Amino acid sequence: MIAILAALTTNAYFYIAIAFTTFFVLQGVFSLFGIGDNFEIDSDFDGDLDTHFDLSDGVSMTLHLFSIRGIIAFFVMFGWTGYFLTNSDMNGFLVFIISFIAGGIMLFLVSLIYFLMGKLSQNGTIDIRNAIGKTGSVYNAIPERNQGTGKVQIIVGETLHTLDAISKDKSIKTGQQVKVVGINNYMLEVEEID
Repeated sequence: MIAILAALTTNAYFYIAIAFTTFFVLQGVFSLFGIGDNFEIDSDFDGDLDTHFDLSDGVSMTLHLFSIRGIIAFFVMFGWTGYFLTNSDMNGFLVFIISFIAGGIMLFLVSLIYFLMGKLSQNGTIDIRNAIGKTGSVYNAIPERNQGTGKVQIIVGETLHTLDAISKDKSIKTGQQVKVVGINNYMLEVEEID
């Protein structure tokens, strides 16, 4: 089987490259105009094999390998690499291996690009419980406890947010540094940092 694959001729690599490059270009044009973005072949299988990586610092990364886009990118790179290498004096088996590796790298890169683009398009909602223990500054003065609310600017989830806040006890002036000590009725409960 490997001998058959390694014996792919220049024409075979060329036809693979042309066919999948055509799919790649059409896919790009369709994406540009929003055609097929919500197309689903089967509701039980979305065409992706999820691969989950746990990094040492607790950050996790999920890539969608073997998506249609990834497979097309694999064969584009596989075909063009094989086509150009078959014109050299390189062994056919070595050409196949190098083309396969180049295609695999392209598959991974396309998956990584779509993963990163997906992270950019997250909805931006935050869990205000993540603000507990963080420090920020008062944007609108906060009256003393049970006398009203103010606003605090604080970084939560790597983004600066302006959130409603109440004082733990005394009033806090605009510009003062505060620490979030709790959540009360979906508002930050803060105390002034001396």
